[in-house]
Amino acid sequence: MLTFFTTPKAFHGHIGTIQRNALKSWIQLDPRPEVLMMGDDPGVLETAQEFNFKHCPLKTPAGQVPLLSDIFQTAYKEASYDYLCFINTDIILLDDFMPAFHKIRQKFTKFLMISSRWNLDIAEILPLESPDERTQLRQKAVQKHDMYPAGGSDYFVFHKSMFHDIPPLLLGRGYWDNWLMYQAKQEQAAVIDVTYDVIAVHQNHDYSHIQGLQAGERDAGLVFKAQQGRQNLQLAGGQKNIYTNYDADYVMMSSNIYSSWNIKFIVRRLKSSIRRLKLRLLSN
Repeated sequence: MLTFFTTPKAFHGHIGTIQRNALKSWIQLDPRPEVLMMGDDPGVLETAQEFNFKHCPLKTPAGQVPLLSDIFQTAYKEASYDYLCFINTDIILLDDFMPAFHKIRQKFTKFLMISSRWNLDIAEILPLESPDERTQLRQKAVQKHDMYPAGGSDYFVFHKSMFHDIPPLLLGRGYWDNWLMYQAKQEQAAVIDVTYDVIAVHQNHDYSHIQGLQAGERDAGLVFKAQQGRQNLQLAGGQKNIYTNYDADYVMMSSNIYSSWNIKFIVRRLKSSIRRLKLRLLSN
């Protein structure tokens, strides 16, 4: 079994709508995961109770950004299972997620499962109860083909033996996801990119919650340039520790798991290796 943990924003307006869509999708997964909803923003406790999820307060002072380290430590304490999935609360998962997880768990014990996200504009509560409805949403995301670049992932599946020494990275302010990919490799875990098989639907939203950005701003690139983004980059150890999905050791395609040095993926792995060499040279 698998424990999800997530840190929702307040359940207001558009953000509240898309977060409810994400939660609805998770309860359709088979087997249904345990879900920990963390934080004390308005509506989080009540929504956790509505979905029969476990609510976990965080020690973050009011008005401050949660630290990744606090979130993970809380998950390790509260989770019932050894495998965990840290996931952003705007991500809809579909029927392809659990089969990919089980396939990987059969082959590896220590791993980090990641993927790029598929962006969609969604403004209403979605019907996700039937397999046909979920298939239609998957097809819509693939047809639009607005996939976020390989620089980030919105969920991370891993064994709870990992990530016990996390710098004070601010959640959602950029680079923390790239650091997790870097750290997984330092801990000798297999990093596996499942983008080809798992369509993780990201519901587009603005970034007005980021300090220094304006209401309605939807350019995710500005998050990295903001002051808190630059702070996270420094805490992560600089660009040399910023890994992407292209740094993955393995790639899943059509339920098969290939080395990323396989001829199918050699170009992306070479690009990653050249980028990493340049960064090492620049840091010397």
